[in-house]
This record gives sequence, structure tokens and C-alpha cells, in this order.
Amino acid sequence: MIPLAARFCVGCGQVLDDLQPSDSRPSWITAEAYRKKYGFGFTDPHLMGDACPPCVRVFASGRHESLPEMVGASFST
Repeated sequence: MIPLAARFCVGCGQVLDDLQPSDSRPSWITAEAYRKKYGFGFTDPHLMGDACPPCVRVFASGRHESLPEMVGASFST
């Protein structure tokens, strides 16, 4: 099942795994791990910009320079 959209953190580049999380709660994982876990190609799924909890705290504090460099949403093989 391919989701219509996946939440992608614009700060660190992780994707929210809410399809089959490792425990009972959705968790943020690397885009590459997400792609491999579900076998998605480059254009699957559609990514929606969002922010994971650690990046939200950085954005809220105004310390944008302390964000990790974006890893991008590379779903290429």
C-alpha cells in the first residue's frame, strides 16, 4: 500500500513512518530506511514538508544555524 503522502522533515530530512512503525507509535526514520523498508522508488510517495519534534524545538528557539544539514529526500537507488 503506497500512501498518498509521507511527512518529510524539512530540517533533518527524516520521514515519519506511520505505515508500520517499529513500535506502536509512528517514528521518524531516515528517508533511505523508509524507501528500503517499503520498496518505494524515486517518485513514491509524495512528500509533504513538515518538521520532526527535535527540529521543531530548534525552529522555535530561533537557532536555525544549529539544524543538521538537510539530507534531502533521495529515494533513488
